[in-house]
Amino acid sequence: MTDRSATATIKGYFYQFDQTIVRLLEATKHGSITVEGVEDIDLDDGDKSAFVQCKYYEGTEYNHSVIKEAVIHMLRHFHAAGCPTDQVFRYRLYGHYRGGQHKLTLPLTDEFLKEHFLTYTKDKQVHKVHEELTITDVQLAAFRALLDIDVNALSYDNQQANVLKLLESEIPDCSTGDALSFFYPVAINVVQGLAIEADEAKRKITKDQFLRAINRKEVVFSAWLREHLGREYFARMVRRRYFYFGKTKLPKAARFFVIDMADEYDVDKATRMLVRIGQFFSHKELQRTPATDRFCPYVLLRGVTTEQLIELKANLWTQGVVFNDGYPFQGAEFSPAMLTAAPTKDNLWTIKFVPGEQQLAPTIAACTGLVVEVYDFYKATPLDSTLVPKARGLHSIKSDSAYLLQEIMQA
Repeated sequence: MTDRSATATIKGYFYQFDQTIVRLLEATKHGSITVEGVEDIDLDDGDKSAFVQCKYYEGTEYNHSVIKEAVIHMLRHFHAAGCPTDQVFRYRLYGHYRGGQHKLTLPLTDEFLKEHFLTYTKDKQVHKVHEELTITDVQLAAFRALLDIDVNALSYDNQQANVLKLLESEIPDCSTGDALSFFYPVAINVVQGLAIEADEAKRKITKDQFLRAINRKEVVFSAWLREHLGREYFARMVRRRYFYFGKTKLPKAARFFVIDMADEYDVDKATRMLVRIGQFFSHKELQRTPATDRFCPYVLLRGVTTEQLIELKANLWTQGVVFNDGYPFQGAEFSPAMLTAAPTKDNLWTIKFVPGEQQLAPTIAACTGLVVEVYDFYKATPLDSTLVPKARGLHSIKSDSAYLLQEIMQA
């Protein structure tokens, strides 16, 4: 599969996920949806009930052949059910195409349906599905009355905008920013979770269950979301969740950044990120800054060797970055008390290095009288929670890059 076709396929999945969210949010209180049931979306909601197949072909012109297989599948389902005259569920084809919509004449006639959607050639043999199923004209008319085809569906971006508006209207006190940063990514995650369930019964969710599942302000991360939302979007999302302080200045706190550098250590990139962390999360030194207002961030780098850490510190030192690593003199034991000492006018540390995971707990314990927040940017295995004393804030943020925090600060 080429990169372009892979991207188109992934976009198609997310278009379907967005449409699933739309159907749920537009449903009545007692409505429910089964993901990947008879069709992509099975909506059970009284007279709005429908089996919905969703297609997104922004690079393809509409032709009858594009949806022919879907129409045949729907007719086979109708036939297998006994061609009921009182069926509530409608059959809906919902698709977006680059052009060619004029080729479809609506409303459909039986002859148009037979010629363009129910007849195909395979191995030089013509197949007429309606005849092979011995569908009568009355039964075909009943099926046609249940069939809705929309080839003018919203574009990818417009449908996503519609999702955000619906989230704002359905979730109490949901702002535009909240919908974009929190509720929409969580909603995508919930739908994706349903889609991968093997048991069809577990792929069903009511509107009420869905709203309760997504009504929480938390950052979610997955390779799917990164592909869908983009790295910049995700960085903004994390920044809004953890590092947004409104119009007030950065509040004083002991902030620990645990960063997994495994297999990605680069001395220049790491230096730039640490310099920025020091600038971003330290107090702003003024002519008369009170001693009690001074603070700077702590950094614990996982997945680096002793030699790499020495190289990094040397690079920072040559660039004039003043840091504290908790060692009062060469050969001394690590001193949590020294590391947690506040910066002074003469020693304006902007970075404090925690030597390793085992030194984290004693360092946190030495941070008396301060709010402590630990941000664990992990790739595979999060930081052991026993290393963080109880009643201290631990925020585990899954990432695929050692330099995500750099992206967050730039977002």
